[in-house]
Amino acid sequence: MRAMLLADELTRGGHQVTIISSSFFHQRKSFRSKKSKIIKVKKNLKIILINSSGYKKNISLRRIYDHINLAFNLHKFLKKNKGFRPDKIFVGYPPIETSYVIINWAKKNNIPVMLDVKDNWPENFLEPFPKYLKKIVRFLLFPYYILAKYIFINSNNISSITESFINWIKKFSVTNNWQIKNSSKSKYLVAPLVREKIIINKKRKDESLNFWSKKGIKIREKKHFCFVGSLSNAFDFEFIYKIASLLISCCPDYILVICGTGEKYKYLNLMFRDLKNVTLVGEVDKYNASILIKNSIATLAPYQNNSNFQNSVPNKVIESLENGIPFITNTKGELKNLIDQHNNGIFIEDHKDFYKLKRILYDKEYLRVIRINAKKSYSDLF
Repeated sequence: MRAMLLADELTRGGHQVTIISSSFFHQRKSFRSKKSKIIKVKKNLKIILINSSGYKKNISLRRIYDHINLAFNLHKFLKKNKGFRPDKIFVGYPPIETSYVIINWAKKNNIPVMLDVKDNWPENFLEPFPKYLKKIVRFLLFPYYILAKYIFINSNNISSITESFINWIKKFSVTNNWQIKNSSKSKYLVAPLVREKIIINKKRKDESLNFWSKKGIKIREKKHFCFVGSLSNAFDFEFIYKIASLLISCCPDYILVICGTGEKYKYLNLMFRDLKNVTLVGEVDKYNASILIKNSIATLAPYQNNSNFQNSVPNKVIESLENGIPFITNTKGELKNLIDQHNNGIFIEDHKDFYKLKRILYDKEYLRVIRINAKKSYSDLF
């Protein structure tokens, strides 16, 4: 998303842009192309797809192998194409391996690099492991820590999605010599995960309303909560299950709509099969998603409570605020702070906070206020 938004802006300004990406599509776990490929999109934009092995699960040895394979093939591409010499480079981090290859190559060729950090790799690799194993796993991952530190130190500029991430990068990168040389604040930039606004004309709107009607969801009644995202381990779906269980017992007219695909799709079908107030729709396009969100009571943002997501304000939350729709989360850190400071959503830590759900349904004035605050916080912050 960020690479394409930047590419669009640069090409509009007349710049020549080359996007280098993987032939494997992470979100859908499928291949864009079975081999490396160059795609000429328009006069001043081309995309180079670098081949890799692919993987089925986000957390797996196969994924690590894929990233190593991708980095090796990227290295071969750069070595082979001697004439490829961009003026500036924007690198999405992670993966660590490809970032290292590009940073190292750019350094040798005196090309300035901005690194865009969206996840706290390799530290979040430790999250799934119990406390007694973390030191062992950290030792095994020691090469990744060395590579990550090298990448941060040797980037000319670093952008990230929140101030919390910038602070983490600074802390992670500390070495005495580097700290002296790179103390300038101008090295860092906070750039939130804001996407381009979706424009929906009357025809698109009617098509979306018809789409949801065929799914048995009466969008205009505005009696639904929604989740739109990847069905992966990034989310705490038990949180959504608890909300659904509460609603079906006290407010059976209200439903939860879950949109997306991913490795947990079959598991979630089993989890929610006995809850008649939950509908799993599968993948939807951006127009249908936007119409669903605009007409929701609130969106659901149950990101896992780990350091990665506690430092983050994900784009789905920003999209909710853009539409003047509050969000419901159990994630501490940046999201909880956003609610505490702007009263634009609901933070639910445990069952004691579930009364807040009933309030959003029955207190119309409260809902009106947090909707106004949602829209205002989008304008002020994003």
